[in-house]
Amino acid sequence: MNHLVDIDITDKKVGLRVDLNVPIENGEILNHERLSAALPSILYILERTKKLCIISHLGRPEEGSFNENYSLEPIKNWFQKRLNVEIPLLSEFKNIPESLCLMENIRFFKGEKDNASELSAMISNCFDVYVMDAFATAHRQSASTYGAILEAKEACAGQLFSQEIKSLDSALHNSENVLSIVGGSKVSTKLNVIKNLISNSSKVLVGGGIANTFLKAAGYEVGISLVEDEMIDISRKLLDTNKIILPKNVYVANSTQDNSAELVPVQEVNKNKMILDIELSEEVRSISNYKYIIWNGPLGIFEIEQFSNGTKQLINFLENSSSKVIAGGGETIYAISKFSDIKKFNYVSTAGGAFLEYLSGYKLPTIEALRLK
Repeated sequence: MNHLVDIDITDKKVGLRVDLNVPIENGEILNHERLSAALPSILYILERTKKLCIISHLGRPEEGSFNENYSLEPIKNWFQKRLNVEIPLLSEFKNIPESLCLMENIRFFKGEKDNASELSAMISNCFDVYVMDAFATAHRQSASTYGAILEAKEACAGQLFSQEIKSLDSALHNSENVLSIVGGSKVSTKLNVIKNLISNSSKVLVGGGIANTFLKAAGYEVGISLVEDEMIDISRKLLDTNKIILPKNVYVANSTQDNSAELVPVQEVNKNKMILDIELSEEVRSISNYKYIIWNGPLGIFEIEQFSNGTKQLINFLENSSSKVIAGGGETIYAISKFSDIKKFNYVSTAGGAFLEYLSGYKLPTIEALRLK
């Protein structure tokens, strides 16, 4: 796979596919993380050529037509202020200016989702070099994230994309020195993630609703908690690996509407109660010998104050850990932003589905395409 730093882009026309899919409300950008994450590649390219066209998606608009609600106009304005330069917003892959510009939402273009060869060729023909820097879309075989790479005269991974792969590979290839933490509501949605992390980690701590299913599989009472009974058997098999760390104490309540939560040992959960959060055990908090920690998913219903203790304890533990911490996933990023500062972590992936699929051991279309160039 070629990387941006390995290619001579001096005075060349460059197309840069990034992920600028940020929350926007009434024209105001609510979270700038992905925009800021795109800047290193943008600035690197602009130091070597002014002929740069930035390409991204936003939301899920209907293909083939313009929808103002999904326009990149607010994003264009953000970059204009940040870079102190006028940036035209283009609506077609024709007559691309030889200066910095932003293409309108790529998902407005018919054929993007289905990787239409016509659109792939149209995109790639505009540029001398096509740079892929949207790791968050690496699991999608679309025209701008797959076809255009294969059609490009020259293609490479951008700085953020390369950093994502390097960070994840460094952890996944050091299984004896890795603690993985997987939270979230369902085992079924993260089964392959858990399986792959068991193979590539020393231990895997489970939290959230996922922990409830594992606790029931281990023979504990879980009351009226969220549990996937159909996943009990597979959870027992995973417990047999002796790599799963279960919580020792949990926060219980009658419902999510309760104003308080009671902390009890897992052996003492009442059959009429719900497990809605976990306590980060001393066993985990005393860990200091792991080189890497991978985290995906909250440990409880962190959006509700009384059920956010486990997630807050985890964030505090990770902030003060000497291990290299790699965190990712939409809810994970939200939790970090809510209770801490992303800058305190070694690496926070802005990718969602792609992050999970890579952790699951899947081959991602975009990576395969880049390896063919």
